[in-house]
Formats: sequence, structure tokens, C-alpha cells
Amino acid sequence: MPTIKKESFGKLKDGREATLYTLRNNKGNEVKVTDFGARIVSWRFRNLDYENKFILVGHKSAAEYEADDRDLGVVYVDGSAHLADKIWSASEGVEGVTFSIEDGGKKVAVTYSVSNDNELSIKYEASGGVEDVSTKVVFSGDALTAPDFKIFSDDFKSLDDQMWKLIDKPAEVEMELGMFGFDIGCPIDYLDAGLKNSANIFSAADRLLLNMFATQDNVHVEKLPDGFAIKTSGSKKTDDGVIKSQTVYMLKNRKD
Repeated sequence: MPTIKKESFGKLKDGREATLYTLRNNKGNEVKVTDFGARIVSWRFRNLDYENKFILVGHKSAAEYEADDRDLGVVYVDGSAHLADKIWSASEGVEGVTFSIEDGGKKVAVTYSVSNDNELSIKYEASGGVEDVSTKVVFSGDALTAPDFKIFSDDFKSLDDQMWKLIDKPAEVEMELGMFGFDIGCPIDYLDAGLKNSANIFSAADRLLLNMFATQDNVHVEKLPDGFAIKTSGSKKTDDGVIKSQTVYMLKNRKD
């Protein structure tokens, strides 16, 4: 179970105060999220040389996000970032921090978790007519230099085309409860083990491997001047009309 620290993330132009939540595992790795747009702000990871690497592109205050039109770390609802300027309700639990909001009858909740196995979990739940929920996670090119992508898909275009990667037939590797030393104290539940390996991203220069698992059908990888962004889509509805989906990023040190 991660420790959670809560602090001010500064004020917005209209005087609203944003809050920053820091989730830290027992290895000293940290994930920071904010109630301003339910954004993911940063991910600090300790490499083989015991140096802190900041894996994501982000800012140090809510005001900087407000002034930036790149939608860093925001939650998309039905393909739109229109809730990015809202302050979401926040609650802390055994998994981590859950941000929730109701907008025009649509209800959305996003839970951020971090395990002792350096898994960053983003879990979505929505109802009221919502068709899809996703997050745009922007990875730093300084932390993951010249990454080599291995996409598990039967239909995709090159990364240079910045196109959607259709994950119709993911790799045979499928997440199961108990894989990778699953931390009982931080119950990232893998949506009943429904996550499948969507991509492996390796930076030989930084000796870091990023494994991506998702329940969604589609993955979009966009090359950016300062790194690359990953966004998922294709959430599935349950029989009662509730969307439940999840993405997990697992970061590992690798010597080769």
C-alpha cells in the first residue's frame, strides 16, 4: 500500500485552489497526481545508478497547466478534454487516489495507484451515457532516450505517422493476479486479470523498459518534440451501462 501525501498545487486564475497528491511506494518511487483535471503530473523512478529519473513531461503548479494547451496528463471523456479545467472531487483509499466528477448527468471516476513492483495503474469507471474514457500520458524523451517500440498488434502504422494502433490481437502474454509479485497491500486488481500486453518500450541508453498493459482495444502513440504520448481508447460497457477499463504501465531497470 503506498503512502499518500496531500499538499497545495497552487491557485488558478479564478482563485480556485488545486491539490497535489503524491503516491510513494516502499522503493522510494513516486507518482504525483492532481485534482485539477484529474491529471497525472509526474513519475519519479530510481535507476540502476540510484539516480532519480523523472519519466513524464509535466509542470510544477496548476497555473502552469492552465496556461499550457498541450493537454498534458489529462483525462479524455468521449474523446474530449473539456473536463481538464475542472477541479475533481478526490478521495484516498487502499488503492491510491480516486478523482470523480459529474457533468451533465455523466459520471466519471479515475483511480491512480502505484505498487511496490513499480506499476502505475490508471483505472476508469463511468456511467450516464459515457462511451469512452482515457488518459494522455506524456513520457519524457530525456528519461527514455531513443526508445524502441514493440507494438503487439495485427494492424498498425509506423510511429512516424502518429496513427492509432489497433490492438485486435494482443500478445499471448496476459496479466494474471499474482504476476510480477503482485502487491496485496496495494490491490491493483487488473479488472479480473483482463489486461493484455499492448506494448514494450525499451531505452537502451537509459537501461529502462516500459511495459504497457491495457483492457482497451486501441493505443495511440504520438511522437512529440520532448518525448512521446500514449493514449488508449475503446472502453467496454457492462450490461448495466457502466464503463470499466484500465491501463497499467510497469517500469523496470534493464542492464541490456
